Amino acid sequence: MAGGRTDGSREPYFLDDDRERAYRSLVRAVTNLGYPEEFAYVMSGELRSEGAMRRLTSYLVNARPASPEEIVDEMLAIVQNRDAWVEHQMREQSNARLTQWYNRPDRPEPEPGDADGSDEGPAAQGGSWQGGDANQDN
Repeated sequence: MAGGRTDGSREPYFLDDDRERAYRSLVRAVTNLGYPEEFAYVMSGELRSEGAMRRLTSYLVNARPASPEEIVDEMLAIVQNRDAWVEHQMREQSNARLTQWYNRPDRPEPEPGDADGSDEGPAAQGGSWQGGDANQDN
């Protein structure tokens, strides 16, 4: 995470050399377009990851956007994409844990008539899941 240094400088403090290189590349791309370094600093704080900073740097170098609004719009799209990916990963992990729980070896066997997907239930007995007789006219 890009956080300010305690010595008062505006450069973020990175624990990872790759993230620092990505930040410096972003600063270089932003300043080459004529925008201040602080603009890159703020965006790096929003992007928060090396991959996101590299994606934005690539966009800046290749597309050469004409306005800061275009840059911010792309930055927000990258952040939204990353957040959606993180949420997807979290859902996958939750589903894997739930599946593991359902398939645990100490799980008791379901009793006949339980909601276990067997053919014993209202629909199998001629009823309807809607609560009435399936052959009844309304």
